[in-house]
Amino acid sequence: HEKLAKLRFLDPACGCGNFLVITYRELRKLELEVLLELYGQQHEMSLDHVTRLSKVNVDQFYGIEIEEFPARIAEVALWLTDHQANIALSQAFGQFYDRLPLRASPHIVVGNALRTDWRTVLLAEQCSYVLGNPPFIGKKEQDATQKADMELTWCDVLGAGILDYVTAWYRRAAAYIQGTHIRCAFVSTNSITQGEQVGVLWADLLQRWHIKIHFAHRTFAWESEARGKAHVHVVIIGFGAFDVPLKVLFDYETPKSEGHAATAKNINPYLTDAPDIVITTELPIKGEA
Repeated sequence: HEKLAKLRFLDPACGCGNFLVITYRELRKLELEVLLELYGQQHEMSLDHVTRLSKVNVDQFYGIEIEEFPARIAEVALWLTDHQANIALSQAFGQFYDRLPLRASPHIVVGNALRTDWRTVLLAEQCSYVLGNPPFIGKKEQDATQKADMELTWCDVLGAGILDYVTAWYRRAAAYIQGTHIRCAFVSTNSITQGEQVGVLWADLLQRWHIKIHFAHRTFAWESEARGKAHVHVVIIGFGAFDVPLKVLFDYETPKSEGHAATAKNINPYLTDAPDIVITTELPIKGEA
């Protein structure tokens, strides 16, 4: 229970907070399971006791969003999810529980995540997980501001002009998690695991930042409930700046089929169970011989 209350989550491209909301919802479900294991169905509990039961709260969640309005929506959505979780706790223990007045708040920062020091939002030493769904923008679709973001992020890597916008979050994350056991996972366009992008992106992540892929979902169709939804094929890549003994690779027979999991000895940037070898054009890192 104490461990759940100490976890900290950062979404550096949080939008309206969907990923943070789902994470908080599931964390509160885990907490309720723990509480039921500890106390059982003790309906004779006093309201004061029930009020002190829950230790998981919205202030464990951090986000960076470039626009003000979605950032505020993310905050409200987390509070609404908190209210729903409190109702479930009330039903489990037979006492009405709420957190009014609201004393804890999510930490949603309005700013450009590629120009913001993530440590000013959440110190890496306090972070448990980085997760998110950064923008899907190819090199040809990037506007002037986004091209400037890419130049700022990748200025010391030759050949980085071919990279998709989402890769900038990988590099920012790689720098952020150095010397920690933070686990990261991003939904990304599958192009970053194919063709010439692999040699530029992953050569840097593997060699300079010592990133290891812990799990990956191979290409599948990204489903959205939004009106006019985009039809894209994506991957999910989980990684850290440390190795893990058990790696899992999720495969899909077709982009829209149900995936199945298989353990892997190693997951390389092409999302295959093979050594970390990438095909490059032998471009040196700027400033190195």
